[in-house]
Amino acid sequence: MEEVLKPIITEVGIIIGRDAIYLDKVNFINEQTFELVGGFTGSLCENLDDDVETAYSIIFNNVHLFKMMELDFDEYEYVSSFDLVENSKQLYKMITEDLERNIKKIDNSYQHFIFRTYDTVFEIVGKDFKLILK
Repeated sequence: MEEVLKPIITEVGIIIGRDAIYLDKVNFINEQTFELVGGFTGSLCENLDDDVETAYSIIFNNVHLFKMMELDFDEYEYVSSFDLVENSKQLYKMITEDLERNIKKIDNSYQHFIFRTYDTVFEIVGKDFKLILK
C-alpha cells in the first residue's frame, strides 16, 4: 500500500500554512515523552479567529522515533501543518523488526505524525499526543 498523508483535525481544526505554527521551545520530559511549545496563527487554523494568536503545548507520548529537520528537507508532500502518515513505511518497518526480534515495544496502536512549524519539521512515531491550548 502507498503512504498517504491525512490532516489531523485538532481543537483548532485543520492547520494549514507555513506561518500556521510557531515553535518557541522543545522540552524533553523523559526518554519517550517530549513537548513542543509555541503559538498558532488564527487565520491559518480552521477554528480560530483570524486576528488571534493562540499559545499551545503539544505532548507526544511513547515516542520511538523522533526526527527534527529544517523545513526545506521535509521528505513528505505537504498536506497540512499537522499530518498523520497512513500506511507508513517507517512504522511498518519498526513493527516488523519489533516482531522479528520479539522486542515487544511497538505495535499497531502507534502512529506516524508530521508536525510542521515555521522553520522545523518534526517526524514522530509514537502512541499518541495531547494538545493543550493556553
